[in-house]
Amino acid sequence: MQSPDDVATAIGRNVRALRQQRRMTIDALAAASGVSRGTVIQIETARGNPSIGTLVHLAEALRVGVTSLVDDDAAPRVVVRRAEQAVPLWSSEAGSTAVFRIGTDPPDVVELWDWTLEPGDAFDGEAHPIGTAEVLSVLHGRLGLRVGTTEHELGEGDTVMFQAHVPHRYSGAGKGPVRFTMVVLQPGDAGLVPPTAIAPAEPD
Repeated sequence: MQSPDDVATAIGRNVRALRQQRRMTIDALAAASGVSRGTVIQIETARGNPSIGTLVHLAEALRVGVTSLVDDDAAPRVVVRRAEQAVPLWSSEAGSTAVFRIGTDPPDVVELWDWTLEPGDAFDGEAHPIGTAEVLSVLHGRLGLRVGTTEHELGEGDTVMFQAHVPHRYSGAGKGPVRFTMVVLQPGDAGLVPPTAIAPAEPD
């Protein structure tokens, strides 16, 4: 059984980490949970164990269960998703596919996708919230990419990062299929702030 000091340390570490992940100040967490600012500071610095009621209020404000606050496992979280667990979420009559490999939960969303587009086939992506970025890397073949009104063509080994708050289109631009990986980065405050400065791809 854990000692009271160990419990306080675990709770303090977890509350601070979750608050920072959600980009909340101490004052914001105090206001959202109804717990005083001084109490939040005491908890984060492991000076005493909070009551059950305080833990429940903090967990609700941080959108987690109480278990996430008292978990004493300080080791980095590792999630393995086997190949057979990947989920194909889009396909076309031409044989193109988009496979969702793995992703994170809100507020900060990261998604990894594995795409294959047949020659001449295309997918039209809708505009994401402002602040969202996409990173594409071509494994083989040639990829056509349109971001807004700007056209790009990428070959094997090419990588592009772009702001995805405008409509965009991926297309198979070569004689054979193109396969590429895509990472979607959507911070929890996407849509609330101006987009971060991300350099567009250089035209071919």
